[in-house]
Amino acid sequence: MSVTQLCYRSRIHWPALRYSVDDEVEMSLKRIRRINSMAGVTGALILTDNHVFQLLEGPWPSIKRTFECVLEDRRHSDLTVLSNEEQEYRLFHNCWMHFCDLREEAEGNYSKFFGGLLSHPDRTCSEDVMELLLILSTNMGESNLTNRIALM
Repeated sequence: MSVTQLCYRSRIHWPALRYSVDDEVEMSLKRIRRINSMAGVTGALILTDNHVFQLLEGPWPSIKRTFECVLEDRRHSDLTVLSNEEQEYRLFHNCWMHFCDLREEAEGNYSKFFGGLLSHPDRTCSEDVMELLLILSTNMGESNLTNRIALM
Protein backbone atom coordinates (compact mmCIF):
# COMPACT_ATOMS: atom_id res chain seq x y z
CA MET A 1 0.00 0.00 0.00
CA SER A 2 1.49 3.34 -1.01
CA VAL A 3 1.41 6.52 1.05
CA THR A 4 1.69 10.16 0.14
CA GLN A 5 4.79 11.96 1.41
CA LEU A 6 4.55 15.74 1.31
CA CYS A 7 7.53 17.78 2.44
CA TYR A 8 7.55 21.57 2.77
CA ARG A 9 9.67 24.42 4.04
CA SER A 10 8.36 27.63 5.57
CA ARG A 11 9.82 30.68 7.22
CA ILE A 12 8.64 31.39 10.76
CA HIS A 13 6.38 34.45 10.73
CA TRP A 14 7.49 35.90 14.07
CA PRO A 15 4.67 38.48 14.52
CA ALA A 16 2.09 35.66 14.47
CA LEU A 17 3.65 33.83 17.42
CA ARG A 18 1.78 34.42 20.65
CA TYR A 19 4.37 32.69 22.85
CA SER A 20 8.08 31.87 22.70
CA VAL A 21 9.06 29.60 19.83
CA ASP A 22 9.73 26.77 22.30
CA ASP A 23 6.27 27.08 23.84
CA GLU A 24 4.64 27.34 20.40
CA VAL A 25 6.42 24.20 19.24
CA GLU A 26 5.54 22.27 22.40
CA MET A 27 1.85 23.20 22.18
CA SER A 28 1.75 22.56 18.45
CA LEU A 29 3.39 19.14 18.76
CA LYS A 30 0.85 18.02 21.36
CA ARG A 31 -2.00 19.09 19.11
CA ILE A 32 -0.40 17.72 15.92
CA ARG A 33 0.29 14.32 17.47
CA ARG A 34 -3.26 14.01 18.78
CA ILE A 35 -4.79 14.93 15.40
CA ASN A 36 -2.31 12.81 13.43
CA SER A 37 -3.04 9.72 15.52
CA MET A 38 -6.71 10.00 14.53
CA ALA A 39 -5.96 10.80 10.86
CA GLY A 40 -3.24 8.19 10.32
CA VAL A 41 -0.59 10.80 9.52
CA THR A 42 3.04 10.34 10.52
CA GLY A 43 6.10 12.43 9.81
CA ALA A 44 8.73 14.76 11.17
CA LEU A 45 9.14 18.41 12.03
CA ILE A 46 12.57 20.04 11.79
CA LEU A 47 13.14 23.44 13.36
CA THR A 48 15.99 25.80 12.48
CA ASP A 49 16.54 29.35 13.69
CA ASN A 50 14.05 30.85 11.23
CA HIS A 51 12.56 27.97 9.26
CA VAL A 52 10.43 24.87 9.66
CA PHE A 53 10.73 21.77 7.50
CA GLN A 54 7.98 19.20 7.79
CA LEU A 55 7.33 15.81 6.28
CA LEU A 56 3.74 14.56 6.29
CA GLU A 57 3.06 10.96 5.30
CA GLY A 58 -0.14 8.99 5.08
CA PRO A 59 -3.28 8.60 2.97
CA TRP A 60 -3.74 11.44 0.48
CA PRO A 61 -7.07 12.72 1.91
CA SER A 62 -5.51 13.06 5.39
CA ILE A 63 -2.35 14.69 4.02
CA LYS A 64 -4.46 17.13 2.00
CA ARG A 65 -6.54 18.15 5.06
CA THR A 66 -3.43 18.50 7.20
CA PHE A 67 -1.62 20.60 4.62
CA GLU A 68 -4.68 22.84 4.17
CA CYS A 69 -4.45 23.58 7.91
CA VAL A 70 -0.76 24.43 7.51
CA LEU A 71 -1.59 26.83 4.66
CA GLU A 72 -4.05 28.66 6.93
CA ASP A 73 -1.59 28.90 9.85
CA ARG A 74 -0.37 32.51 10.08
CA ARG A 75 2.83 31.36 11.83
CA HIS A 76 4.13 30.25 8.40
CA SER A 77 5.32 32.50 5.59
CA ASP A 78 7.12 31.85 2.31
CA LEU A 79 5.86 28.28 2.30
CA THR A 80 7.36 26.08 -0.41
CA VAL A 81 6.44 22.48 -1.20
CA LEU A 82 9.71 20.62 -1.69
CA SER A 83 8.18 17.29 -2.68
CA ASN A 84 4.79 15.62 -2.97
CA GLU A 85 5.12 11.98 -4.00
CA GLU A 86 3.67 8.53 -3.55
CA GLN A 87 6.01 6.14 -1.74
CA GLU A 88 5.85 2.46 -0.89
CA TYR A 89 6.65 2.97 2.80
CA ARG A 90 6.68 5.56 5.56
CA LEU A 91 9.94 6.88 6.96
CA PHE A 92 8.35 7.58 10.36
CA HIS A 93 5.89 4.71 10.57
CA ASN A 94 5.94 4.62 14.38
CA CYS A 95 5.80 8.34 15.05
CA TRP A 96 2.84 10.72 14.84
CA MET A 97 5.35 13.59 14.52
CA HIS A 98 9.06 13.21 15.19
CA PHE A 99 10.70 16.49 16.26
CA CYS A 100 14.27 17.57 15.58
CA ASP A 101 15.46 20.93 16.90
CA LEU A 102 18.46 21.85 14.80
CA ARG A 103 19.03 24.92 16.93
CA GLU A 104 20.23 22.51 19.63
CA GLU A 105 21.73 19.91 17.29
CA ALA A 106 23.88 22.36 15.31
CA GLU A 107 27.03 21.02 16.93
CA GLY A 108 25.58 17.60 17.74
CA ASN A 109 24.88 14.28 16.08
CA TYR A 110 23.73 15.54 12.69
CA SER A 111 25.96 18.58 12.10
CA LYS A 112 27.85 17.03 9.19
CA PHE A 113 24.56 16.28 7.42
CA PHE A 114 22.81 19.62 7.57
CA GLY A 115 25.38 22.39 7.23
CA GLY A 116 23.64 23.73 4.10
CA LEU A 117 20.23 23.41 5.69
CA LEU A 118 21.32 25.66 8.55
CA SER A 119 23.36 28.16 6.53
CA HIS A 120 20.91 28.54 3.60
CA PRO A 121 17.55 27.01 4.56
CA ASP A 122 15.70 29.06 1.93
CA ARG A 123 17.84 27.46 -0.80
CA THR A 124 17.84 23.89 0.49
CA CYS A 125 16.67 21.39 -2.10
CA SER A 126 14.27 18.54 -1.48
CA GLU A 127 17.03 15.94 -1.84
CA ASP A 128 19.00 17.43 1.08
CA VAL A 129 15.93 17.58 3.32
CA MET A 130 14.85 14.05 2.40
CA GLU A 131 18.39 12.79 3.11
CA LEU A 132 18.27 14.34 6.57
CA LEU A 133 14.79 12.86 7.14
CA LEU A 134 16.08 9.43 6.13
CA ILE A 135 18.97 9.77 8.60
CA LEU A 136 16.59 10.87 11.35
CA SER A 137 14.22 7.97 10.70
CA THR A 138 17.08 5.46 10.60
CA ASN A 139 18.52 6.76 13.86
CA MET A 140 15.07 6.72 15.43
CA GLY A 141 14.59 3.12 14.28
CA GLU A 142 17.99 2.07 15.65
CA SER A 143 17.20 3.79 18.94
CA ASN A 144 13.85 1.96 19.19
CA LEU A 145 15.55 -1.37 18.44
CA THR A 146 18.24 -0.68 21.06
CA ASN A 147 15.56 0.22 23.62
CA ARG A 148 13.59 -2.97 22.90
CA ILE A 149 16.73 -5.14 23.22
CA ALA A 150 17.65 -3.41 26.49
CA LEU A 151 14.21 -4.21 27.91
CA MET A 152 14.55 -7.94 27.15
